[in-house]
Amino acid sequence: GTVNTVPAAPAGAKFYLHAMADVPGVLLGNNFLSIFNPVGSGKTVIFYQLILTPWASGAATVTSSMNIFRTTTASAGTLIAASAVNRFVTADPNPVAEVRTGNPTVTTVGTTLLGLPPIVSTTGAGTGAVGSVAIPSGAGFVCQPGEGVVYTTAAGDVDQLWNINVTWAEL
Repeated sequence: GTVNTVPAAPAGAKFYLHAMADVPGVLLGNNFLSIFNPVGSGKTVIFYQLILTPWASGAATVTSSMNIFRTTTASAGTLIAASAVNRFVTADPNPVAEVRTGNPTVTTVGTTLLGLPPIVSTTGAGTGAVGSVAIPSGAGFVCQPGEGVVYTTAAGDVDQLWNINVTWAEL
């Protein structure tokens, strides 16, 4: 699935991205990726694009979607070093957003923002359906300090694989 926006970038915005490829599902619930704007950062994080692609390496029968929720905390898991986060301009400073993988601990709020169904596979291989959600023209999905998002499944299958690509700006 895809969330595409085309708003003009605010003056002074710095763009960052994080991509995860071929990440296997797990049998229990799992937080694949968290991007969190820490309290006191003094920055606004604006999400511009999300691309989620499910696929399978073998027969997968679990039907739990990948869901995105807002978060108010994020800890544990594997914190990606700020210096290792990709940026559009290599000379830009490190991002303030904390990028965590490896089942970080989060506190979610509200209902799901987006759900993408997993791969449908009974033969052992395949690709995912493409979905698209458009944000209103001229807008971006905003996280103030103390807010973030998490990409999570309630259950999974090790034969499910997910590609997750997220682009955001900080200002």
